[in-house]
Amino acid sequence: MPDSNPVPEYELLPGHVSEFSSNIKAMHGIDANMCYQCGKCTSGCPLNEYMDMTPTQVIHAVRLGLKELVLNSNTYWLCVACGTCTSRCPQDTGLLQVMDALANIAMKEGIKPKEPAVAAFYRTGLSLVKRFGMMYEAGVAGLLTLKTGTLARDAGLGIRMLKKGKLDVLPHSQNAGEMKRIFERVAQKEKELAGS
Repeated sequence: MPDSNPVPEYELLPGHVSEFSSNIKAMHGIDANMCYQCGKCTSGCPLNEYMDMTPTQVIHAVRLGLKELVLNSNTYWLCVACGTCTSRCPQDTGLLQVMDALANIAMKEGIKPKEPAVAAFYRTGLSLVKRFGMMYEAGVAGLLTLKTGTLARDAGLGIRMLKKGKLDVLPHSQNAGEMKRIFERVAQKEKELAGS
């Protein structure tokens, strides 16, 4: 009779580097196992109180191979990439890059984002940067309000920003060809890393 409650991987092999952590290192060059859980990242994170796992817990879970737990948290979606965690880390673990890696993995694996508006912002922003070579704020705002159904909520703010000259109605283009080539090189590199 199969064991209905198998022992988790991290309890079987003390000191074992999880496959999840190894994959993040191979794909993104970040060694989560450098972390010794001092907690400085969490104590400095300005959004820690809104996250369902602290940054320290996320990196520990990555080390333990708790992929499903980590990828179904909202922590990496709420990370604003301020870099406080990375600058405070005595081990130079690269938690900021871990958060980016987790978002990339979740999107590639089709995991439903716990913060859908943030995921929609990333996708929309990147698509416009790829197209115009730079951020098109009015485009991001317009597309996001359509995708998230928040047009009535955000219209007033958008009109005020337009009146103050904080938003351009029409997009500008700058180095769009070079940006497109960068996106192509990144896609190629990701394919190579996925195949290795």
